[in-house]
Amino acid sequence: MLTTSRLFATTALLCLLSACSAEGSSNTDDGTIGVLQCDEYLTKVAACIDKQVPEAKRAELRASIEQSRLGWKAAATATTRDRDALPTACSIAHDQAKEELAPFGCAL
Repeated sequence: MLTTSRLFATTALLCLLSACSAEGSSNTDDGTIGVLQCDEYLTKVAACIDKQVPEAKRAELRASIEQSRLGWKAAATATTRDRDALPTACSIAHDQAKEELAPFGCAL
């Protein structure tokens, strides 16, 4: 079984790869990124955490997902290059979350 720390490390790496910068951010905080792959990932993972993950692990996973959401939200408005990187970054996060959350019975 993969560790939660791997999910955190992956999230941080993806955030860096997608140049997560708050510079130029003028988003309202409606919880969406505006990139299909990212919004689907966040919705699916949140549902899994809420329904399948034991309560003792939920806060840790929610914090990681929120970190990703905030970074991706900032990247979505930073530069064209940053926004263009988001579909790939979110797809990678989705694939890794499938492995990470499978032991909890989540089918992402």
